[in-house]
Amino acid sequence: MRSVMLDKQSPFKFLSPYTRKDTDIFFGREDEVNQLYEFVFQSRILLVYGQSGTGKTSLIQCGLAGRFRESDWLDLYIRHNGDINASLKQAIRSKLEAPPQEEVPPVKLLFSLYLDYLRPIYLIFDQFEELFILGSEEEQKTFIATILEVIKVSALPCKVIFAIREEYLAYLYAFEKEADSLFSKRLRVEPMSQANARKVIIETSRKIPQLATVSEDIAAAIVEAVAEQGRVRLPYLQVFLDHLYREAPVEAGRKVFDAATVARIGQLEDVLATFLGRQLQEFESRDKGGRGQAINFLKAFVTQKGTRRPLPRREIPRFLPGYSEAEVNRMIEFFEDRRILHPMENNQYELAHDSLAAHLFKMEARTVEIPALPAGLQAYDGPTPGLGPYRAGQASIFWGREKETEELFDLMANKLQSSTTLLYGPTGVGKSSVVQAGLLPRLQQLFGCRLVVCRPALQQEPAWAGIFGRPPSPGQAENLLSRACFGETEAEDASRRFIIFDQLEEFFVHLEPSQLESFYRHIAHLLATRPAYGLLFVAREEFFSYLPAFQAVVPELLEKQLRLEPLGEAAAGRVVAGLLDYLGLMDDQALREQILQRTLHEGEANLSLLQALFNRIQALEEA
Repeated sequence: MRSVMLDKQSPFKFLSPYTRKDTDIFFGREDEVNQLYEFVFQSRILLVYGQSGTGKTSLIQCGLAGRFRESDWLDLYIRHNGDINASLKQAIRSKLEAPPQEEVPPVKLLFSLYLDYLRPIYLIFDQFEELFILGSEEEQKTFIATILEVIKVSALPCKVIFAIREEYLAYLYAFEKEADSLFSKRLRVEPMSQANARKVIIETSRKIPQLATVSEDIAAAIVEAVAEQGRVRLPYLQVFLDHLYREAPVEAGRKVFDAATVARIGQLEDVLATFLGRQLQEFESRDKGGRGQAINFLKAFVTQKGTRRPLPRREIPRFLPGYSEAEVNRMIEFFEDRRILHPMENNQYELAHDSLAAHLFKMEARTVEIPALPAGLQAYDGPTPGLGPYRAGQASIFWGREKETEELFDLMANKLQSSTTLLYGPTGVGKSSVVQAGLLPRLQQLFGCRLVVCRPALQQEPAWAGIFGRPPSPGQAENLLSRACFGETEAEDASRRFIIFDQLEEFFVHLEPSQLESFYRHIAHLLATRPAYGLLFVAREEFFSYLPAFQAVVPELLEKQLRLEPLGEAAAGRVVAGLLDYLGLMDDQALREQILQRTLHEGEANLSLLQALFNRIQALEEA
């Protein structure tokens, strides 16, 4: 008989770290705990590092903490949470019996804390790499100065422990530059050996009343299922054990890990990825937004380096343009319930583990499919626009750039890690044609769009004169840029809109530096106040030297970009075939070859020459 209660409540940690209350089920790290315990008495500052998923947090919160009596251990666990200096002060104040009303330096706060409890203080900075991934240079300098001040005060019984992923060790150079041998006591946490992993499984089962003791053979089979190159990644082991517990049969009121269940679950090539995939499938079956929407939501909690990014609840919509409040709330509830999203202090959320972030970082989300061209496009006079770009009215005869058009659409509509996209390339490759005849007729079927051709004459329009003439005021609610593009229909709702700035280099050439600076500030203000807006900047790559000044004001400027390459021979062949068909000359193979020979050079097409040839051919046909 299967017990419903046993099925629903797994005793395993899943992706959560072990804490002090779990010391009776924390096995396999005895050597590391002993080493760390010795280091505590040898130095005031310790460094614990290792790969993601090796159990650094559990080693400190459970292994080391469990070695101390409560009267000898006052621990403060501190994360970045937007500002590590503010988080440090908040952590200390939260423990003080009577926190001061005025602003007090951290060292004085720590003295007050010690007098309140008369216990040694342990400042434990977990996920310390977040300071270097998410923090500013000024924030880092302030923090380094604070920590150096703390450890230099001999009368203050305070130890500092940093837990950091090993690929970020080089970032500690700024610390060590200030004080030699600062991290002389450091412990590398290796992935767990297979022998220790078997011990974890067996010893843990002996401590869990609702689970029958696991045999050596079954423990070995579990370890074999999750081991990689002779080592065991603890998140995979915990997820595997959690899943195995839920699937295991019940005998005499206890769960039993048997060979058949282990073999069935052991077919998973990647336990954590499979778990994530199943949750995404379940969301897709319940919600019409589907898998792509869920991936986009979860990727908001992943940095550009593939690590976790904690987000305050109020900031989540900023990373999900076009998602309604109800959709965001529904996804928070779903993935928190599935233990993929973890609630933190101060109404923040983050992914349950960096391993999830690494998987999501590699995933592609596609929630919006590129539509076909709309019916009823305006008539066109000829097969090409001559020396100018193709316009929306000529979209039906714009061939050869289908792949680039779809890729650009996908960057803008589906990849939400940034609100800006950059399209660039050399002169004459057809950037404006791709935008105006390829992208725009499709994008504007789904979203509000405005094409801005960056001509100097814009300075004569009152709305744009204000944008170039003065930057936005601090706290300004009205957005002049969105008003200039969408007029009185400009709204502060959550509907997605796109502004395309074509020929951006014209601004670089013709605007004064002060006007450019003001324009950049208005772009930054738009992104900050209208999170549902997306921006596309189209520029010749010869003007890349202007972009650093732009990026200094809009840091995300270059996060999404596409280089438009010259039209290749195969694509040129499709263009020629389409244009000959339009002129009724599809069967003239000799003419086709002659045109390609004249317009191709070293495998690249000269688009201006190609368009001029076809206009000449049309004129001859009409004559």
